[in-house]
Amino acid sequence: MENKHNDNELAGSFSLNALGDTEREDLLRQAGESATVRDEIDELQQTAALLGLSTDPVDPPPRVKARLMDTIRTTEQLPPVPPPETPAAPGTGRTVQRFFALAAGVLLLAAGGLGAVVLNQNTQQRELEQRLDALSSRQDELIQILASADVQSKSQTMDNGATVTLSYSATAGMMAVATAGMPELPSNMGYELWLISADGAASAGMLGGTEADGVKMISGSMEGVTHFGITVEPSTGSDSPTTEPIMVQEL
Repeated sequence: MENKHNDNELAGSFSLNALGDTEREDLLRQAGESATVRDEIDELQQTAALLGLSTDPVDPPPRVKARLMDTIRTTEQLPPVPPPETPAAPGTGRTVQRFFALAAGVLLLAAGGLGAVVLNQNTQQRELEQRLDALSSRQDELIQILASADVQSKSQTMDNGATVTLSYSATAGMMAVATAGMPELPSNMGYELWLISADGAASAGMLGGTEADGVKMISGSMEGVTHFGITVEPSTGSDSPTTEPIMVQEL
């Protein structure tokens, strides 16, 4: 993979709400003037948002809900703070709101997990902890990608309406593959991901044919990788592609 320097290093941090006011305003000004910057912000935020959707929700124990509701009833609310009068860049308001809403959902999930630890809910507690650990690991990996100076993002919509968004860093040797709307396949088939170079196609893992939507993290050296592809293969995977790719994206 060519080690490109990102034209706007602030976009990755913006997608994680990790910018100060000055940097944020500067980036929004650039987004208002450049469709390329707007597209980059939108694609990186879609990846971050899809990460939040990639973990199945787990209902918290009943006592956690009761404790939360008691806290809400007894906590005095602060008056609303008017938002700063900063003009929003065209096309960014919708994705910013979506990302913040998903982030709030992740925080609520984490709060439920912490409550489960305190209340010691045995089996349900262990399930929550395992899923939170998996989510935390994915978050750490995604943050590493989005915080890299050479982060790139590419998105492709296929003829059937499914979308695949790639966010990757050659220096970090990591890629996040976010999929949405992938058609369901028979249980004995799956979607195989490929990193393609002059030496051929190397498998980068499988997406289940019945639950293909979500985020798949890929790690390892990406030196020389020029394209990313997806084929339909047996659920056990193939050593090399056996069908025509349903998508190929230049990196």
